[in-house]
Amino acid sequence: MSSLTELHLPPSLPYPIKVASLDVRPAASVQRGTRLLSYSFAYLPATAGAQPEVRFGTWDCAVEGTVESWKVKVGDLISQQRAKQRPAICVSEPCKHGVQIGGLCGLCGKDMTDYDYTGFFDASRASIQMTHSAFGPTVSLEEAQRIEKETADHLLKSKKLSLIVDLDQTIVHATVDPTVGEWIAEGEAWEARHTKDASSTPKDGNSDGDSDDSVSESDDECNPNWDALKDVKKFRLGPESFGVSSSPRGPPKGKGKQKHIENDGCMYYIKPRPGWQEFLRSIAAKYEMHVYTMGTRAYAEEVCAAIDPDGKIFAGRILSRDESGSLTQKSLQRLFPCDTSMVVIIDDRADVWEWSPNLIKVIPYDFFVGIGDINSAFLPKVEPLTTSISPSPSSKQPLASTSGAASSTPISHSAPPSLDSLPEEREQNELASKAMLTQNSLALEAQVEERPLAKKQEELQVASDVHLDTENSGGTEGQSSPSSGTHATSAESSVTEKGPRKALLKNDDTELQRVSQLLEEVHRRFFSAYESRPQEDRHKKRRLSSGTKPRLHYDVTTIIPQMRSQTLSGVHILFSSVIPLDMKPETTEIWKVAHMFGAQCYTELTSRITHVVAAKHGTVKVDTARKRGGIKIVWLSWFTDSIALWRRQDEIPYLLDDPPAPPSSPNLDPHQISSDPEPDADDWDVEIGAAGKPSGSLELDDIDWNDINDEVEAAMNESDDDDTKSERSSVKSGFASDDDDAMSDESQSQIRLVR
Repeated sequence: MSSLTELHLPPSLPYPIKVASLDVRPAASVQRGTRLLSYSFAYLPATAGAQPEVRFGTWDCAVEGTVESWKVKVGDLISQQRAKQRPAICVSEPCKHGVQIGGLCGLCGKDMTDYDYTGFFDASRASIQMTHSAFGPTVSLEEAQRIEKETADHLLKSKKLSLIVDLDQTIVHATVDPTVGEWIAEGEAWEARHTKDASSTPKDGNSDGDSDDSVSESDDECNPNWDALKDVKKFRLGPESFGVSSSPRGPPKGKGKQKHIENDGCMYYIKPRPGWQEFLRSIAAKYEMHVYTMGTRAYAEEVCAAIDPDGKIFAGRILSRDESGSLTQKSLQRLFPCDTSMVVIIDDRADVWEWSPNLIKVIPYDFFVGIGDINSAFLPKVEPLTTSISPSPSSKQPLASTSGAASSTPISHSAPPSLDSLPEEREQNELASKAMLTQNSLALEAQVEERPLAKKQEELQVASDVHLDTENSGGTEGQSSPSSGTHATSAESSVTEKGPRKALLKNDDTELQRVSQLLEEVHRRFFSAYESRPQEDRHKKRRLSSGTKPRLHYDVTTIIPQMRSQTLSGVHILFSSVIPLDMKPETTEIWKVAHMFGAQCYTELTSRITHVVAAKHGTVKVDTARKRGGIKIVWLSWFTDSIALWRRQDEIPYLLDDPPAPPSSPNLDPHQISSDPEPDADDWDVEIGAAGKPSGSLELDDIDWNDINDEVEAAMNESDDDDTKSERSSVKSGFASDDDDAMSDESQSQIRLVR
C-alpha cells in the first residue's frame, strides 16, 4: 500500500535559492537519483572586490515512487527557514520503510544500509526502538504513534494504565552474602528436626527423654532471622553475568573465593518486599506492568521468575540495562516514545528519572541491612538534597529531530556523522562500561568474601550481651570510663552471660500498602476524568504527537504532580543550616523538591513563614522565629519524611525543643529591666513627691556606690561554684555553649547598668 511522503529541500543548499525549473511532472515515476528541480543562487568569490556570480545547482530525489504534487513553482525565492517549514514536493512511495530489523525493511525486505551521494540514509527513517528486546525492530515516529494509539485504545477499553516497575529496593532486595544461605540452611534444619521430633513423639506423650539423638532445648535455638528469611528466593548466575570478573590491577583479595566466582558464578538471594503478592495481584488488575531495571537481563529474568513464576503479571515485558540504551539513566521514551499520559513509574530512585512527572517515588527497601542496591555501580551516586542539580548527561532530544523522516522525509546532500569519529566514541563508551562492570564485580566479590551480614549480626549480639550483663550487674557496668572505645573493649571482655540471639533482619516493611493506595488513587482520578470528559471530545481521535497533545485532565503527568503538590500545600518554609551559604538556594534540589510538593520557600524570615526547617539548634533564624512566635520550628526530618510519604507529618514529634533558660540569670530578654518576666504596670505607679520625684525614692547623689560594688563583687565570688555547676549542667543537657555565653554577657550588661 503506497503512502504519501513530503520531501523538504536539504539544509545544505546555498540559500537563498531561486527555483529555475521543475524537472518532473505530477504523476511521473521517480527513482532514487532522479533530478527533481534546478535552482540558481548568488555566489560570492573569495577574491577581494569580486562581484557576485549567478550559479546553478540541482536537487535529486532520494526516494522512489510517484510524484503527487509540487509545493513550489518556478521563480520562487526560497530561504533556509522556508525550506525547513514547508515541503517542496509530495511523493507517493510504495513503502516508507517504517519498520526495520537487522538492517532490512520489515515490510518490503529492502536493504536499509545503502548510502549514496544523495546523502539520505534509509535507516534513519525508523530509528525508534520501543520493544523490550535489544534486537527488536525499530520503527518510525509515524509507526510508533500508530502502535501507541492501538495500545492506548486497548488499555482504555480494559480500564487500565501502564506501570513501569523498578526491581531492586522497590519490589525486592538482593544480596550475594553467603551468610544468608547459611542462615536459611540453619532454619530449614531446625524445622526438619522439629517436624521429625513431632512425628516420632508417641501420642500418649510418654517419650524417652534420654535418647542419644535428641538435642537439648537450650542448644536447639532457632536462628532468630529464620522467620524473615522463609520467603527468600535464590538463584545462581554464571560468571558471564559479571562482565568483568576480577580487578585489572594486582592480585585480588581472597584469591580462592574469587576463583570460585569466576568459575561457578554467584548465588543471589532475593527477598520480596512484604505484601508483594497482594500488591502485584491487585495492581495488575488496573495496570499493565513493565519491568525496568539496571540489572542484567539474566538477573531480571530470574527475579521475575521468582516473583511472577506464571508470567501473568509482567508477561515478558522486561527491560534491563542490556537493552535500555544507557548504563546510568532511565528513559521513559525508551518504551513510550510518543505519549506518556497513561504511564506511571514506581522507583526508589528519582534522580535517574530526573524527577519525572510520571514518577511515584518509593522508600528504598533495605531488608539486608547495609547492603544497599546490588546494582548501585550502574546508578548515579546518591547526592544529598542540598546539592545542586546538574544537567543530565543523557538529555533527551525531541523525537522529531531524531526521526524526522518518519512523517516527512528531509532530504539532505550532507553526509551523516563521520564514521571516523564513531570508533573513538565507541571506545570511550566501552571503557566506561568496563569500569562500571569491574566496580560492580568487585562489590559483589566483597559481599561474598567479607560477609557484612555476619559481622553486623555479631555486633548486634555483642551489644545485646553487654546490655544484659550490665543489667545483671546492677547497672554500673560501663560508667567508670568516659572513653567510648575503652568502655566497649572492657564491656566486651567483661561479658559473663550470653543472652538469646537477636534478629538482625526485620520483616516489618509496609511501603507497598502506601504505594498501592497512591496507584489506585491515580487510576481513580484518571478514569473519573476520562469518563466525564465533554461529549465532543469522545468523538475526537486521541492525539499522541508529543509536543502538540493538549494537556488533558485524564493525563497522569497532570494528576501525579497535583497529588504531589497537595502534600505541603499552604506551607511556607525557611530553611536554616540546611542549604550551604555558597550555593544559590533556588538551584538546590531540596528547594526544587519543596516546590514540587506544594511548599513555598524563602530566604528571609517574613510574616508569611509557617515553618522553619532546621538542621541544628541555636541558629539566628531559629532564635528569631522562636521569639516571634506562631512559627513551627521543626527538624529537617519532618520535611524529608513528609515528601517520602506524600503526607504532611504531624509537627509535634519533630519540634525543636525550646532550650531552657540557664540558671545563672533570671532575665531572658536583655531589654527587660525588671526580674519579673511580665512586669505589672501597677508596679511602676508610685506616688510623686512635691519636688517632682517619686515619694520615698533616693537621690543618685545619696547612694554609696563603693559599698554596692563591694557587695556585688562578694556575691559574684560566692556564686562562682554554683555558676560552674549550672554551666556543666547546661552542656550535659545538649544545648549550645553559645547560648550560655550570650546569657553571661546579658548578666554582665545588667550589672553595669546597675552601676
